[in-house]
Amino acid sequence: MKSTPPITSVPDQQARAFQELVTALLVRFKLEPGLLTGSAYADLHANDVGLLVQLAGPGEWNVRRIAQALSAPVSTTSSALDRLENRGLVTRKRRPGDRRAVYIELTTGGRKLVARLLAAQVEACRAMLSPLDPAEREELIRLTALMARG
Repeated sequence: MKSTPPITSVPDQQARAFQELVTALLVRFKLEPGLLTGSAYADLHANDVGLLVQLAGPGEWNVRRIAQALSAPVSTTSSALDRLENRGLVTRKRRPGDRRAVYIELTTGGRKLVARLLAAQVEACRAMLSPLDPAEREELIRLTALMARG
């Protein structure tokens, strides 16, 4: 019988790569993100997790760009933003030169929550990868990337 190596034997690079791909799969297939987040995030709506993670990415975000990135209707995205803004996790800002454009940013609390969320997801992925040897992990990551891209 093959013994399971400790979870810590999975390098950060592999755990993070797998976490990013699992997140992409959750968005692509509209799966419940709570499966990976654990009970600390049980009070977040399913749409909130993906939206928060998306906002942590590079660039300026508006409702339309977020909706496109999540393959979600603008109305669903707006509702999620309202929920997150009420919780103090995101803020809407207007540019002085262009009052029509509204940009969405994570607040300090939102950034802290995303950091905890991503850390929990990376650790869950590390646990999923730990029974595999390094070559099997790389193969799973490669195959998962193919699934995530469609």
